[in-house]
Order: sequence, then C-alpha cells, then structure tokens
Amino acid sequence: MSSLETNFLELRSQLGSVNRLTPTHADPFFHFVHRSHDTHELMRSLPRWRARLAEDGWRVQIRSLADLMWSVIDTSGRWENWLEAEPDSSAGEVIGAVRDALQTKQGSARTGLASAILDLVSSPEQGRLLLLTDAALLHPFFRVRAIESLVQDRVVSPTVLFYPGERAGQFGLRFLGFYAEDPNYRSNIIGERT
Repeated sequence: MSSLETNFLELRSQLGSVNRLTPTHADPFFHFVHRSHDTHELMRSLPRWRARLAEDGWRVQIRSLADLMWSVIDTSGRWENWLEAEPDSSAGEVIGAVRDALQTKQGSARTGLASAILDLVSSPEQGRLLLLTDAALLHPFFRVRAIESLVQDRVVSPTVLFYPGERAGQFGLRFLGFYAEDPNYRSNIIGERT
C-alpha cells in the first residue's frame, strides 16, 4: 500500500472518531502531509477518496488554494498592469506585487487571500468536509504556515489541507521539503514522520 493510501486511511480513522475535536478543543483542521513528488498521484486519488468519504457520510467539498489565489488577484484589477510592467521588472518586484495583492488591507473594500480562506473554512454547512488542494502553488507569494494561525478557533467543519512537504517530529513540518522545519504546528498532522 502506498504512503498516500496509508495516510488516507489514517485520515478516515480520525474523521470517523466520535470526538472530532481533541481534548484541548483544537479546531478540526488537518495537515495531510505528502511528498511534493507525490502531488500528481494525490490529485489522481482525490475522486476515489471523495467517493469513500461520501460513503462515510461526508458532503465533500474540494477547493483549490491556487484558484482562490487567482480569484483574489483577478478581483484586485492589477493583472493587466502587471503584464505591461513585467518585462521591466525584477522577479522580486513581481513577487512583491503579487504578495501585496493577496494581502487584506484594513479599511479597504477589497479582501485578500487570508479573508477568502477564512470565509471558506468558517462557513457553517452541516456535514461538510473541506479539502484544500494546491498549497504548493501559493509559494512564494503566501506562506502556507500562516493558514493555520489564521483559521485558529474559526474552523466550523473538518478541513484538510494537503501539505506538500515533510513531517519532522510530532508537531514539525517542512514546506516543500526544502524550507527549514517549523516545529509549531498545533493542528492534527496526518502522515509519516521522517
């Protein structure tokens, strides 16, 4: 059995428990850790996993974080300006412009990626299981680590973030396998330890 299938069985087991919240009352938020090079296999497995989760009684919703990011960028109205300025801009300037568009500005009518993610995970829908894909595509514009802090105490339905990287110890993750270990994850982490 592949490590993805093993991780999926672990996820199903945790989702199937009567008490979906930990004794410390943490959010029902899961990081499903997979090696970056297994992303294609994971995406091919999603329709089958969705069906199995539906058999377990879940109303499964799959959302792409990349699609959410592009929606925020489209709403910013900056795309045409970026295309015009790109030939004369450095990679750092382009990345900075995209980061700026994804930020939520206080007092502004526009929302950023953080607000879009928060709206998604805090929407109360009975029996919903939210699966968030394409986290790798947020790099280098938005820190995936920020999502856990952002949604803390606001997740109303079980939410699974498919995390491309490596698990390090009980609470540590390494995004894409090349960032330094961040040992401060509080959510439920699914996947083998390195």
